[in-house]
Amino acid sequence: METSRIDNQVPFMATHPTEIIKDEIKERGMSQKELAERLGMQASNVSRMFREKETITSALAVKLEKALGIKSSFWLNLQAEYDKDVVAIELRNEKELASIDQEYMLSSLLNMKELYAKLKIRSSLFVQEKLDALRQIFGMEPSQIPTFQSAYNGNFKKSTKVETDEKNLRTWQVLAYVSAKHNRPTHGYEMGNARKAAMEIASAAHNNRITEEQTKEILFKYGISYSFVSKLEKAPIDAYSSWVDGYPAIVTTHRYNDICKLIFNIIHELGHIELHLKPNTNVAYISDGAYSTDQKEEEANKFAEDILIAPNVWKDIMNTSSKGIGVNDIVHHLKLQAKKKGLDFGLVMWRYKFETHKYALRGSGTEKISHPIQENFI
Repeated sequence: METSRIDNQVPFMATHPTEIIKDEIKERGMSQKELAERLGMQASNVSRMFREKETITSALAVKLEKALGIKSSFWLNLQAEYDKDVVAIELRNEKELASIDQEYMLSSLLNMKELYAKLKIRSSLFVQEKLDALRQIFGMEPSQIPTFQSAYNGNFKKSTKVETDEKNLRTWQVLAYVSAKHNRPTHGYEMGNARKAAMEIASAAHNNRITEEQTKEILFKYGISYSFVSKLEKAPIDAYSSWVDGYPAIVTTHRYNDICKLIFNIIHELGHIELHLKPNTNVAYISDGAYSTDQKEEEANKFAEDILIAPNVWKDIMNTSSKGIGVNDIVHHLKLQAKKKGLDFGLVMWRYKFETHKYALRGSGTEKISHPIQENFI
């Protein structure tokens, strides 16, 4: 009868050899008194051995071999493993206390429960194991994550109309970074590719019912990462763009299940990549969909508007009179103009809503995101 254990695997608790002895005599239907007789010991001494978990010495191991027919080396190995486990558990507990302190610090800045859940880090793990998993995923010490995150926080505009949760905002941004790192594009990025990608996406959107998966393929072709991270509660984010690991990246949230809004958001972020982002700099642009007078946001909006519908075409649409000023008249007019000019009606309506801020315009409807991509962090 032999025993072994996996190297570096620390058990939850150490098992003393006397626990194995108890199992053996129970299996054999043997009483402690009978065991004492076989060991040549007083029953009270055997009781104390079990109660106080006394060390299995060489002499006692020889007696156990004679009493139970199990080699003395087995009992000595059990004792050695027990002693080793006790030391390892003490070290683990010391590390666990330090890890708990570190996690507490992180939890003051991030929603750790959400972060663990999104990254599929089991809640049943020791805290030190959770932090080890974060260390492996991020490639940095967990204590550095908030510092890293703050470096990407300079261009976030928060809506004044929606209540926000700062922890969830930071947590989403951290998740967006991880997602962008994992979803590496298939080609290298060259300057000007953001504009090319925007034009191809716009063309596909007007000529076909473009899917999110097709959009991702186009972006990857031009060396731009694209991924999806669902929004967190009270974190009103539509999209994010940044430079990650040597390539530009866009992350969206599907905050609204509207393909036209999604396409606009993506091309808006491509505008930031084309106009504002410099390679390998710690700057991120995060859009919450709210109207902004920030110059860079206005420039990205104009980039998206002009790519989706050329300025001269849009001017012609707006200058062409409709038969009336009612909602139905406006919608009918825009539908006719879209058909006449070979444009997607949904995108024409989105451009009109965006410029007039009439997002609840009746009769226009919204087209849902088709073939949506899934979250992918690891």
